Amino acid sequence: MKRSLILVLILVTLLAVIWFTTRNCLTPPIDAQTPTQKEGNKSAPRHPGEKARLAGQPSSERLPLIQMKEVPYVLDYAALSRSLENPPFIFMGGAGTGRVVDREGKVLMESGTEMGIFGVAVGPNEKHVLVRGGDGKNVILTPATGEKLQLPVYPPGANMLCLGDWYWISPNTLLGQSGVQAFDKNGKPLMADNNVAETRLYVYDLTSKQLTEVAMPAKFTQALVSVMEVSPDGHVHLALDSPPLGTDSDLGWFNMDTPK
Repeated sequence: MKRSLILVLILVTLLAVIWFTTRNCLTPPIDAQTPTQKEGNKSAPRHPGEKARLAGQPSSERLPLIQMKEVPYVLDYAALSRSLENPPFIFMGGAGTGRVVDREGKVLMESGTEMGIFGVAVGPNEKHVLVRGGDGKNVILTPATGEKLQLPVYPPGANMLCLGDWYWISPNTLLGQSGVQAFDKNGKPLMADNNVAETRLYVYDLTSKQLTEVAMPAKFTQALVSVMEVSPDGHVHLALDSPPLGTDSDLGWFNMDTPK
């Protein structure tokens, strides 16, 4: 009973952190806002306007694609629960004012003027820590060396919303979610809960520091999908955001090739 309660509390906290950081990622950079998309019906990561594109990636350049295939999979919740127990690095403090500490209580990273910390996710091999900040700012901390690597805030391309959500899919790769900004009939960016015209998924490789776009399978009949669950062994559970009445929203589990 105690173990189940701890798992529930961990999952609730994680969902709250992801929701908060997503809501604080506002609009694409002002200089990239051109009305190329007209529709959209769900909220996604947004950013207040600071330009922070991946170095060396021109905004007009489309990233290389990796394939995603549907696979039979059942998430082992018991194993997931065990992997979350007694982590070597944890989040302490309040949302936006928190810090990352080790088991001995040593502070490894703390909130400051450049980044407020809202939560952490320890990598599958426990060598790296995903430090979640507001406004799409996310950092990979390597406690053994103290190295801090900022993840891309925006994927390249016009009208792209920021990469506000990241998930571990292997010890050295993460899955990120973004989207294409939606515009109204007057060419103004839509806000609040309907600002996404198309969901985009990406994989970031820590070794090569390469961002790669995920090719959506042909079975996706709608442009908007949601990440429902992610396992640290690379499996991702996806669903349609707003399926037609009587249509099953569950798209199933998928696995992705990782960059070589």
